[in-house]
Amino acid sequence: MSSKIDRRKFMFLAGSSVATVGAFAQEAVPPQVPEGGDADVPRIMSLFSFNGGIYYFDPAGLYVEVGQTVEWVGVSFRSAKAYHPSHDNHELRIPENAEPFDSRVGGSGGIFRYTFQQEGTYDYYSPSHEYLGMVGRIVVGKPGGPGENQPGYGNRQGRQVMYRDAARLFEYLNAEKIVREKVVPYPKDLVRKPFPWR
Repeated sequence: MSSKIDRRKFMFLAGSSVATVGAFAQEAVPPQVPEGGDADVPRIMSLFSFNGGIYYFDPAGLYVEVGQTVEWVGVSFRSAKAYHPSHDNHELRIPENAEPFDSRVGGSGGIFRYTFQQEGTYDYYSPSHEYLGMVGRIVVGKPGGPGENQPGYGNRQGRQVMYRDAARLFEYLNAEKIVREKVVPYPKDLVRKPFPWR
């Protein structure tokens, strides 16, 4: 058996390697509005930074009005779920009477839309990467509700333990700051992992 690689095989292997590296080097690039899409719907991207070893939602903090719809893009594998006891026994971090959202229920093609009908603070997470700080916060109208409690308050009630990096993100994503700035980018340096990751 010959160990030679002809030019065609070499080009195929080289192209595959570049495509693989490109998949790992995903960074925040504003998505184009899909044909027939609505430019007025705020978008949250589900992203991964190979260089920083982080999975994240960008923006991490967002302000919207009551009745406004938000769209998550790229949530096929890194889904978005509201902090709610019915979701993996998490503490309640959305308004008490609000319907808990889950992008795996009602999303398609990596896109999920949710219309916020109740005022208050809504915290959400990625089930597969919450432990790395892949969480976000949306303030609807004005801050309020269980999302304003100290992260991890549900530990005393037997709820899922709040991961350290998730708690740090929520402390950074102060609701008043979100109301003031409207859009708060993900603070990569807050949870960036040094290589090699541990």
